[in-house]
Amino acid sequence: MRTKAAVEAELSWPQVHAFRLRGHDLVAAPRRSVAQVAADIGGAQAQVMSAAELQLAVRSGRPVTDVRDALWKDRKLVKTWLMRGTLHLVRAEDLPIYTAAMSGRWMEWRGSWLKYFGVSAAELNRLVATISGTLNSEPMTREEIIAVAGKGQSVKVRQYLKSGWGGFLKPVARAGGLCFGPNRGQSVTFVRPSEWLGAWRELEPEAALAEIARRYLRAFGPATKQDFATWWGRWPGVANAAWSGLEGELTNVSTEGVVAQVLTTDLERFPGGAEGAVHLLPAFDPYLMGYVNRDHLFDKIHRSKVSRTAGWISPVVLVDGVVAGTWTHAASGKTLRVEIQPFARLVPRVRSAAGERADSIAKSLGLAKAELRVA
Repeated sequence: MRTKAAVEAELSWPQVHAFRLRGHDLVAAPRRSVAQVAADIGGAQAQVMSAAELQLAVRSGRPVTDVRDALWKDRKLVKTWLMRGTLHLVRAEDLPIYTAAMSGRWMEWRGSWLKYFGVSAAELNRLVATISGTLNSEPMTREEIIAVAGKGQSVKVRQYLKSGWGGFLKPVARAGGLCFGPNRGQSVTFVRPSEWLGAWRELEPEAALAEIARRYLRAFGPATKQDFATWWGRWPGVANAAWSGLEGELTNVSTEGVVAQVLTTDLERFPGGAEGAVHLLPAFDPYLMGYVNRDHLFDKIHRSKVSRTAGWISPVVLVDGVVAGTWTHAASGKTLRVEIQPFARLVPRVRSAAGERADSIAKSLGLAKAELRVA
C-alpha cells in the first residue's frame, strides 16, 4: 500500500491529545446515548464490568443503570469477546462489522492450539460451528452448551469448554456466533447475536476491516499500523490489510518527530490544544489502550503505576490529555470516597475540576456526593 511518503503536517502533542479527547467523547458535547459512546470509542473494555460501565458513564453523563438497560432491556449494546481476545461492550448495530472483520483469514487456528488439543483445524472449525448452531435467542448457560456441543469431544476439549477465560467460546464470539445474555442467577448465559439482537447483516471481511481501522483512527489517530495491530490483538498480517484497505485515505503527519497516519478528512479537525481538560478515567479505559507504547501519555518512571501486573490498567487522572496520576474509589453509604495519587503536585484548578468529576461519577453510581482526597 502506498501512503503519502512525505509528511504533510506538523502537529504538537497538545493538538494530538485534544483531537483524541474529542474522538473519545471526553470534551463538552451534547449528551450521547451510551450506545453511541461505545460506537465512538471502539467499544468499552469489559473484563471488569463495573469499569466498562464507568467508561461509558463518564463520557455520556448518564447513570450506569443506562448501560445495563442498553445491554439487557433495549439490546442497544452487546457484550462479547472481540479485540485482543478481551471482553468488550460495543454498539449492537456495529457487531456485524467487528465479527466480519475478524472472520476468515484473520481467525485461523494457531498451530500451537491444534497441537495442544490434539485436533485438526477442520475439527475445531466444526466445533465452533456446532457451538454457534446450538445457540438461539434463548439464553443458555455454559453447562447447557457443553451438554450439546461437547458430545463426542475429548476430555481435554470438554474441560477447556468450561474455562472461565472463554476457551473455545472466544472464536465463536469473534465469528459472530455468540454473545453474552443476561445472567441466570450466578450463571453466565450466551445467545446467538443474529437472533438475540433481532437484526443482522453479512459484510465482506476486507471492507469491514477497513471500516474498523477508519473508526479507530477517528478516535486514536494519529497512529501507525503497528499501533492498530496492538489495539486489535497482533494477529499476523491484519495491520497491513487494514492500512491497504485505507489506501488513498491516509496522510502522514509528524508529532514532534513521531511520524504516523491520520485520515486525510480529519486533518483539519485538529484543535489548538486541550488546555483545561481534567478527567477521572476508569480502569482499562480505551483512551490508554490503542498504542504500541504510552510514553507520550506519562513519563516512563510512572509506567508501573499505570500498566500494572497481569495487564491491569489503573484508573487515571487525565489533565489536558496526559496522565497526571492514578485514583481509587470506594462507596461509603451514600458517599463516594475518591483518593488521587498524583505524579506531581496538582494545581488548584485541577483539584477543583477533579472534585467536579468525582461528583459526576458519584451521580452516575447513584450516590449523593463525592469526597475527594489527594494523597
